[in-house]
Amino acid sequence: MAEMTDGYPFIFQMNDYNGADDVLEYTLQYRFKSLKSHHTYIVRVERYVEHSYCLKFFDKANMNSDNKFSLRTGTFEPRTIFYTLFNIMLDVLKRDPKASFFFIGANDEKDEAGVATRRFRVYVRFVSSIVSRKAFEHYRVSHLSLYILANREHVADKETYVKKLIESVAAEFES
Repeated sequence: MAEMTDGYPFIFQMNDYNGADDVLEYTLQYRFKSLKSHHTYIVRVERYVEHSYCLKFFDKANMNSDNKFSLRTGTFEPRTIFYTLFNIMLDVLKRDPKASFFFIGANDEKDEAGVATRRFRVYVRFVSSIVSRKAFEHYRVSHLSLYILANREHVADKETYVKKLIESVAAEFES
């Protein structure tokens, strides 16, 4: 059985160009199955302009739900799932060495608007402890539950990059 820090084995499924627009270029889709709960998870890694990638994941059982990113599974295995997502990030980085990443902690019924979500706070603890500050500049935007990992080697003007990303995410929240 895999070690907890290894994450679960994952499979790259496809490049999805459906829904692509001026900002969203395409989506890489991965999947993995929990060896503990036997739940299958879908990971969508959306590629935006300037080599920005947003990781999103959900339990395949919730695929048709409008709230699929907010629903909890109750499997109590987040750390192994997070390591799997980290390994998927590394796979994306192999495909695109200029990649920077961001994620948004989806809200649930217990979260308040304008305050960092519970998911975001958990993600921050994991990401800040596992992702190298040598390779990525870390930015927390708590009121949007947004965490940004700007690639130190390939993002020349990090402050402008982060500002544009924050504006883009804020506009998405307002619509």
